Amino acid sequence: MTLLTRFVRWRAPCAHARTLSPTTRQLLAAALVTAAFTSASSLPALAIQRCVAAGKTSYSDRPCPDGSTLRIDEPARTSPAAAGTDANQQRQAAELARLQQLRELRERQDQRIRDLASRGAAARDKKCRTLAMQLKWREEDLRDASLKQEAHARKRLRRTEERYRDECR
Repeated sequence: MTLLTRFVRWRAPCAHARTLSPTTRQLLAAALVTAAFTSASSLPALAIQRCVAAGKTSYSDRPCPDGSTLRIDEPARTSPAAAGTDANQQRQAAELARLQQLRELRERQDQRIRDLASRGAAARDKKCRTLAMQLKWREEDLRDASLKQEAHARKRLRRTEERYRDECR
């Protein structure tokens, strides 16, 4: 299983992925990026010797027997598979970058949701404090009400209690 496949499976929406702390996720992502860049680094350049003997030219990684050499410092591509490996590494690096962007997008969306939830909780708390204050006032109104106003004050107190109970409990 490749590193990229493991990263995709880890990032897939599943229950155990959500149990990791954000710090652990960031460390894991940093390790994956480091591993991707390490594996994508190029191989060291090989010195190639060009030998000319008896009118024939040959190339070798060892010095020529007669001592007349022309050194070429470009890495040799011996097979098309080596070119395919580079393209594969570039695709993996691009896929890793895309997954990193998706992860950052999800984190921003999660943060927006948390912000909205905290604002909603603050608004609810404010409303409950207001209703509690109104309930206290209605109780005071009932205590101070005359016999003629007592029925009306009880009705207002009951309605305020119901509203408080529905919204705050």
